[in-house]
Amino acid sequence: MPALPHVATPDARRVPTQRLLAVFPHPDDESYGCAGVLARLGADPDAATALLCLTRGEASKMGRERGLSSDEVGALRTERLQRVQAIVGLDLLDVRDLPDGGLARMRLADVARVVGEVIDEFRPQVVIAHCPRGVNGHVDHVATHWAVRRALEERPGIRLAMVAYRKDVCESLAPRLLFPTKDEQINVTVHLDERETAAKEACLRVHNGIVTLIPERARDGGPLLRPAIEDFDVLRGDFATLTEDLFAGL
Repeated sequence: MPALPHVATPDARRVPTQRLLAVFPHPDDESYGCAGVLARLGADPDAATALLCLTRGEASKMGRERGLSSDEVGALRTERLQRVQAIVGLDLLDVRDLPDGGLARMRLADVARVVGEVIDEFRPQVVIAHCPRGVNGHVDHVATHWAVRRALEERPGIRLAMVAYRKDVCESLAPRLLFPTKDEQINVTVHLDERETAAKEACLRVHNGIVTLIPERARDGGPLLRPAIEDFDVLRGDFATLTEDLFAGL
């Protein structure tokens, strides 16, 4: 399927030393997984960030709850991604129109081709995506992971950092999060500062994610009750010690 128009394009005059691409299936996956990291790099003049969202999220239950058509839901969720882009300072936002809830029914090679096109355009050193079990087993999460893996097989040298959730986080947010990453598999732990934590909370509020997680706090505008930490399991990563730098050794 064709891409929706890019919401922004990279500034050709910039030559950033660090380039990070996040690839997720749905609007809001990026905010749960790596909004703090995106905000950190978005404020760094020597870094560039991009987000590829494979669907518009049109199959969300929001349609049934609000009486909206799938096109209306997709348009609303795409607009929310534009607001996230402004919050974290994305250089490139690329929203595709692959079928929400149907990525696993597509040929893996076709989804991987879409991912590969954006990788070739943006030329990242690091790609962030879901882990193999997609944190909650969602078929789109799992399909996206394997599509990214397939695309990277043809593009060696690019690091895959998989979003990781520790056991205590999964237990506190069950049943939304089901599959924790073992502590010994986590290579990168990013401690978010106050600005980055606020940006992550703002992104979750855009998607109403905070309402899903902690409705009693969200109603009165209370703080986000999540650790100001984002963890990553680097595929085939060989780190002697835990690091805060997704680009360490590159």
